[in-house]
Amino acid sequence: MLLACFLYPVGPAAIILMPMIVGGLIDSYGFSEQQAGNIAALEGMGLVLASILAAAWIRRVSWVQALAVAFLAYAALNILSASITGYMPLLVLRCLTGLAGGSVLAVTVAALGDQAEPDRAFGLAQAVQGVMMLGAFLAAPWLVGNWGVSALFYMLAGASLLMMPSLSRFPPAGRIREADAAGPLQPAGNTGLIWLGLFASVLFFINVFGFWAFVERIGQAAGLPVQTVGLALGISQVMAIAGALIAAWASDRYGRYLPLAVVFLGQAAALFAVLGDFGATTFFVVTGLFQALFIIGVSYQMGAIAKLDIQGRYLVTMTAAQGLGAALGPALAATLIREGGDYSRIMPMAALLCLFGTSMFLFIVWCSARTGSSKPA
Repeated sequence: MLLACFLYPVGPAAIILMPMIVGGLIDSYGFSEQQAGNIAALEGMGLVLASILAAAWIRRVSWVQALAVAFLAYAALNILSASITGYMPLLVLRCLTGLAGGSVLAVTVAALGDQAEPDRAFGLAQAVQGVMMLGAFLAAPWLVGNWGVSALFYMLAGASLLMMPSLSRFPPAGRIREADAAGPLQPAGNTGLIWLGLFASVLFFINVFGFWAFVERIGQAAGLPVQTVGLALGISQVMAIAGALIAAWASDRYGRYLPLAVVFLGQAAALFAVLGDFGATTFFVVTGLFQALFIIGVSYQMGAIAKLDIQGRYLVTMTAAQGLGAALGPALAATLIREGGDYSRIMPMAALLCLFGTSMFLFIVWCSARTGSSKPA
């Protein structure tokens, strides 16, 4: 479990760093906000495609071999991205990079979902991700300021290569589920709830990444110095670590109703706090709170689907849903930006989608508890 936790952050690293990448593409290459948003969206779509394909091979091929190929491809594609400045070639390269990163994410998600307490496992993985992303966000302003956005691509390539030696200790396959051995079909009720959960996850991730992709721009539009914005985004990863540790500690002792409700209320409050004029203190609080609640929400959403997924085949498609939301979010948010850098329409959109997605997950938890259809913890 711990090894899966350490490999888990590599897959979505570029998606999480997207505020700095989007800002770097605009400042370094002169791309428009819509062009930068489209590049972010294509990377998310690559992750979606990888997750969909993984549903077919995740229980059939060696996890070690799959990770080795994915890590090497991820490193090579990031290195190529660092030397390309054209819009269309970069669109293609980032989509392929998302495909490689999504393959890494699919294997680690499957490994974490095989744990007896998936809420805790995903919480720990998110904590490790927060530590790594903290370092990345703290380094990003200095890297981009000195070498441009290409430095971030080199950093991602280096992280991928550094993980390669750990594969000698990674398991070649997950545990064999009892349901698979007996050969029954997934219960119809579970399947319907799982698909509803996938749709809800798309909405939740549109909310998160529609706002997060442009949070760096939102901070600068409010007149905050770039160093202040970068520091706030770095500290937000400390809060993400705190959120992950809270989820890992709480596990299912408080159920899932309360944590999911807190996620919606807190994210909505954070989003509306940056409507209009705000200062550095508000920006620090909002970015930290938003990230902490995002991580808590993901941990409980993944745990809810893992409990329903008796055969262990649907959980990797959860990452496809998340990737689809992460891809659609920046593209949708970009269409809402008014001339002159007015980002005010992004926040109500994000809050509304957070409400819809969270409400669906609360319904899923209620149905699974009422029918007792989920597998035992």
